This record gives sequence, C-alpha cells and structure tokens, in this order.
Amino acid sequence: FRRVLFRSKKRKITFILLLCMIMASLAGCGKSAAEENVKVEGPSSDADKMKKYDPEITLTFAKAEVVTNYPEGQNAQNNAMYQMWEDVMGIKVENSILCASNAMTEKFQLAVASDEIPDFGIVDATTLASLIKNDMVTDMTDIYKEWATDNLKEVAGQQDNALFAPTVKDGRYMAIPVANTVGDSYPILWMRKDWLDALGLEEPKTMEQVFDIAEKFALSDPDGNGKDDTYGLYLDKDLNGLDFIMAAYEVYSKDEYWVKQEDGSFIAGCTAPDAKKPLGALAKLYEEGAIDHEFAVKEQSKEEELIASGQIGIYIGYFYSPLGVMKDSVANTGADWVAVPMPAAEGYSDYKPGVNLNVYGYIYAKKGIGNPEAIVVMLNHLCDGYAAPWLADGTSEFYERYNELASDPEISQAGANNLMPFQMAGNINWGEKFTEAIAAGEEHVDGKDADFQNVISTELPAELSWAWKKVYLEGYLVMDLDNVRYSDYTGAPTETMSKTQSLLKTQKLTDYISIIMGDQPVDYFDTFAETFNNIGGAKIGEEIKEALQ
Repeated sequence: FRRVLFRSKKRKITFILLLCMIMASLAGCGKSAAEENVKVEGPSSDADKMKKYDPEITLTFAKAEVVTNYPEGQNAQNNAMYQMWEDVMGIKVENSILCASNAMTEKFQLAVASDEIPDFGIVDATTLASLIKNDMVTDMTDIYKEWATDNLKEVAGQQDNALFAPTVKDGRYMAIPVANTVGDSYPILWMRKDWLDALGLEEPKTMEQVFDIAEKFALSDPDGNGKDDTYGLYLDKDLNGLDFIMAAYEVYSKDEYWVKQEDGSFIAGCTAPDAKKPLGALAKLYEEGAIDHEFAVKEQSKEEELIASGQIGIYIGYFYSPLGVMKDSVANTGADWVAVPMPAAEGYSDYKPGVNLNVYGYIYAKKGIGNPEAIVVMLNHLCDGYAAPWLADGTSEFYERYNELASDPEISQAGANNLMPFQMAGNINWGEKFTEAIAAGEEHVDGKDADFQNVISTELPAELSWAWKKVYLEGYLVMDLDNVRYSDYTGAPTETMSKTQSLLKTQKLTDYISIIMGDQPVDYFDTFAETFNNIGGAKIGEEIKEALQ
C-alpha cells in the first residue's frame, strides 16, 4: 500500500512539475511576443526594400477620418486606395480605430490604457512619449537604417535629422517621422496690389515699411470711396500672423518654441526682449486705426469677413490663402492681391520664419508585431510613388497606380491622398514646376496634375481661376523652403510643459493683446516675461536643459 501510495504521489508531483514547466513556457512565449522586439532580418537587396509581401500580411491601423464624400460604394476601409496598397505592397491595412481627427487623441488614449493599440499608427509627440514610457513600441533604429531607401532617408532626414527629435530615447529611434512639406506653414505677405497702385506705393523691403504701408492703407482712402472704412493689417483674437511678424526681429514667439541661449540655458521665444519692438509698432497701428479695434474678440472666420468685404489690405497667410476668403474679396469688390516675401526688420539678417516640425506625426510599430519592417516598406513606396517622385530613378508601380486612380473624378473629389491609409510630403516648389511646364507648353504635370489643370483652365469662374494662379504662380514662388528655423527643443513634452502649456499660451495672448491695444505700455512686456517664467516658463527651461544633457 505504501509503495502504491508513493508511486501515486510521485506521479502527481511529476505531473505538477510538468504542468509548471508548460505554464512557464507559455508565459515565456507570451513575453517574447508582447514584450520583446521581434528579430528582423535585413533586406536581401535594395529591391527588397520595395518588396511586395507574398503571402499577404495584415496590419491594424489608427485612421483619422477626413473624407466626407467617398466615391459611390467605397468607404474608409474598402476603397480603391486601400486596395491599391494591397495590390502593390501585399499589405492589407485594417482600421481598428476609425474616428474623426479631433477624437483621435481620446480614442488612442483608451487603446493605450487597455493595451490594445493598433499594429501601427501616426501619433503626435505627446502620445508617442506615452507609448515609449509604457514600452509599447518597437525600437526602429536598426530597422530604419537597414530597410529605408536613400530617398526616404533624404525626405525624413531633412534639416540634419531634426524631424526625429521627438522619437529619440537613449539615442534610439522609437518611431519614424512622417514628413510634411515646410510650405504648409511658411508665411507669405499678401498685400492688396490695387491699393498699392492707387497710392503709388512700392512693395516693402523691410518690416518697418510694411507697418508704414499698413498705416497708409488705413488713413489714405486706398479704395477711393471717400469713407474711413479700411484697415491696414489683419489680426484676430488668436493673433494669427503675429509670430511671423516677430520673426522679422529674430523673435520666435510660437507656442512651445524654445530658444537656446549662449550660456546653454533655454527661454521661451515669446519672452525675448526684442519682442518689444514689433509689439510697440503694432500698438501704434492700433492707436491709428490701422488694425480693427474689435480684433481681440473676433474669431478668425469673423475677422476674415473684413477681407471678403474689401476692408483689409495686408494679410499674413500661406501659399494656399487665395483659395479661401481672399477669392471672395475678388468676387465681391474686384480686389487684387500680390504675394510678397516676408521681409526682415531693419538691422536684422535675412528673414527666417520659425516653423513647427514639418510632420504629419510619428509612425510607430507596436512592440511584438511580426513584420515591423513593413512600416518602413510602406514609407519607401509612398516616398517614391507620391511624396517625392522626383527623387526616384524612374516611376514605381505605386506612382503609376496612384496617378491612374487620382485621375478618376470621384476619387479626385474625395482626395486621392486622403483615401490612402496615410500620406507624406517632400519639399518641392510646385510653383517652379508649373511655371516651367507652362513656358514649355506642356499640358500635364506629374504628381500634381489636378491642380495644374485648374491653373491652366479657361472654364473656371473668374475668382477661382485667379486664386489657382495666385497659389502656384505667385505664392509658391516667394517661399524659401530651405531657410526656416525650428525650435531649439523639439523633444517630448517635459513634465511642466504638459501641465502648464495651456496656461502659458493664455498668458502670452492676454498680455500681448493688452500691449497692442494700449491697455498696458510696451514696457509691461517685462512684467509679462517675469509672470510667464514664474508660472512655468523658467521650470520648463531647466527641464529641457536636463533632458538634453
């Protein structure tokens, strides 16, 4: 009996030990899939970097919904562009998160909290920092180095790899920047050409001359109607355009813009002492009536009504501004506008605008997915076939398929680029391309043909034809896309930055407006800078220095 009992206990112990070993093995497998980066082999050749997966692979994605008019029978998941990605790359993209752009942050935070983020997505710097902190993304350093084409590295690595800054942890790239064009945030000085001509004025060469013209536009009846009903310079309650005026004085006042000092410390650009000069000039214009006295309570759309009605003569916008409210002023009042390069102020070097990092966001690969290199393969195809086809040696299948589909009126109306899972853009001056094509008598421009057709069309309404020509034959041509300035800190938000940025922004707007409106003297700027630093600015500067060290 004892022998039988011993054997029974021995078998039971053996079974328990075996069960423990199996459970430990399963636990180990779970860790390798969820917590450890999957070993990725390098490409077998350069051609492999543009591979088509066979068999096809599936990757889940977080898609921001921006299309409102899909082609008949198509939607965000099942459309011609998603199918094209499958056909060309062998990658099926499934939208596991699909929502409006303004809801994406909330949706993604829920996915992070439940540990159910998609295989890949394009996120902002704050969300990426959270993913990195929670060890949820793949280290892409070696994958990017081995799999990215030279063309992708040129587009993503512009400005000495500055776009990568928010992705770095311990010197490693935890995501890849999805580049956008600098042109989307490069400022253009749009001025009423008919008013300049009426007053016999030349285009300005300095910011002081801009202010002088703004004064004359308000006081010299440029529209000739005998009424005191014109303003020189556009401003609204959010001070749109002011940051680009400040840049003429080498002051970089954009939110979250930090400037390194000679001693190695950092200050918020909006607190730089030279900001007093443009603020003082604007206060003078406001006092003289050259700025709408109600600007501080008007949203952008409300203040732009003065442009549409022909009452404002200077608008600091972008290359695409004529397609907005400016074309309405053409239709309503016969206005004409000219694109003028933003000038530096007297005594300062060439104008260099402060711009945000030109990215749509940062593309991550979820930690543990089977084919993280597929993220780079997609970027390679997209770079050569859409974002920067001029870099490619010949046309790719992606390029040919994209342009074929984009020529379909229904797809073009929805936005061929918006129908894709995601897009990226390189820095190309389409104004130069369009001008060269027109001079050569060409009827098409690869990569931007739909817009080119609008530029050369003879069938559009007069104001729309005017707007398309202004965008590409003037707006683009006054931009210097290689001459911009980024913040000296573009890494992940610091602790104090995350907590106080909204408060700091409000403080800046409130005090800047109070100086412009004359409620406070220009020297009140010193009080503003002190307050700004006390409520978080100085602490953020210290945190940035520590982070970089």
